[in-house]
Amino acid sequence: MHERDSIRRVSGRDGRSVATRIFLTVWLVFALHFASNVVRESYLAISLGDRFSIRVDEYLGLHPDLFEIEGRGVFINSNPGASMLGAIPYALARPAIGAILRSRPDLTAAKPPTTYDDPRPNRTNFLNEARRRGLDVKLGLAAASMQVGLMAPAGALAAAVLFMFLYRRTGDSRTALAFALLYAFGTPIFFRSAFLNQNALIAHLVLFAYVMMAWPDGAQSKMVSDGLRLAIAGALMGLALLCDYSAIPLLAVFAAWSAGRGWKEGGSLRSSMASAAAFALGAAGPVALLLAYQWYAFGNPLYPAQHYMPETPFSGSGWNGISLPVPELMWRNLLDPRYGLFVFCPMLLLAFMAPFVRRRPGDPSAIELAVIFAGFTGLYLFSSGNNYAFLQWNTGVRYLVPAVPLLFVALVPVLQRLRASIALVVAILTVAISWSVAMVREDVPTSIAHVFLSGFELPWLTVLRKTAFAYAPFLQHGVSPLAVFCLAGALIWVIWRKAGRAETTLR
Repeated sequence: MHERDSIRRVSGRDGRSVATRIFLTVWLVFALHFASNVVRESYLAISLGDRFSIRVDEYLGLHPDLFEIEGRGVFINSNPGASMLGAIPYALARPAIGAILRSRPDLTAAKPPTTYDDPRPNRTNFLNEARRRGLDVKLGLAAASMQVGLMAPAGALAAAVLFMFLYRRTGDSRTALAFALLYAFGTPIFFRSAFLNQNALIAHLVLFAYVMMAWPDGAQSKMVSDGLRLAIAGALMGLALLCDYSAIPLLAVFAAWSAGRGWKEGGSLRSSMASAAAFALGAAGPVALLLAYQWYAFGNPLYPAQHYMPETPFSGSGWNGISLPVPELMWRNLLDPRYGLFVFCPMLLLAFMAPFVRRRPGDPSAIELAVIFAGFTGLYLFSSGNNYAFLQWNTGVRYLVPAVPLLFVALVPVLQRLRASIALVVAILTVAISWSVAMVREDVPTSIAHVFLSGFELPWLTVLRKTAFAYAPFLQHGVSPLAVFCLAGALIWVIWRKAGRAETTLR
């Protein structure tokens, strides 16, 4: 008995060592693919970090999703969760950013208009307006702090957590490692982690909540009571709702799952209600924070920001842009080459074969598969009724990204049943697509063609080239990112080579 316990402790320690290396690797690669996009959530994050205010008055006119309520101030047309999280790394980086800006007064001075080598006029307009206000450098540094300090490590943590979950379930470290890396670099999580983005953050929260509720039984899992696990899962899903209202269907599915768990374990309505109450108690805190934010900002806790936003071409459909599923969106959300989920990540289609493969130990249970596909269906229908989803042509796959971790969990046993050669081809193709769009940040066909015809690139280097006339004239003709890739490759080699002998003891 003592010998078996010792083996379990050693394996657990080695598993955490591998998870740490996964975390560092993914963080490095995601940070390397930083894109300098300044989104609406960035402005609230900066305001919170600068003066702990939810008003973004000084940034009005820099983004179409910033609007003014007379007598109250300027706010973002979004839930505040992503901004609240983004404010943390920005506040930590603020002394350094402030020192940089103070060292060069010209960085915060008004600047003349410049050129932006991009066919989309809004990008040039934004750049010149930010330059006119002397905010261009500050916004760029703030965006970098949020990506490197939040988005990249959050994606890295998700990959590490997935590794530990799959390793615990299958007992196979190599398989768990391969799937964790495939999840990080072969799904839209890679693409959407380039800047502050609520959809990717919701995906991480969904994964963490799923792992919390589906973690395999055992001595280690019993250290945390089932009620506490449900409360933590509820808090995670409540935080997802604080980030965006698209989390509503996912929150409902997880709440039903918690009630079902109670019924299964206790066999009574009372136990089912107790489990649901634990989940609801966890979710109550973030939901209360959302209501308090809406009350303080808009004067009513129940109406979202979209209710107050000035009318747009899409807000007139249904209730503030939300309607029954639109047939055109139903197919575009899945198959449009500009933002369709299964165009950006074709291998996720294989997840729907999961109910038909022979189950093995460690595979998702029938109940878990029901939760996975119910969550995907709910989010899919909600997103197909969200008329703002038509704007994804300009941003790439977005609204269905929170379903990616659920579909990926269902995909794992399917890929395991395929021939190794076929599974390898699937993995290579999906990573090629994912890496191409993470580098080029255009639709899938354009991104792939660009990489294969023009070579590798990095988003931040591309922006520097496009704005070289004003910021980096020596980059006017572009610069190869190969030196950066080589340096990153050397660091990754060190991470895996010098991390110890854990991989030799993992079974």
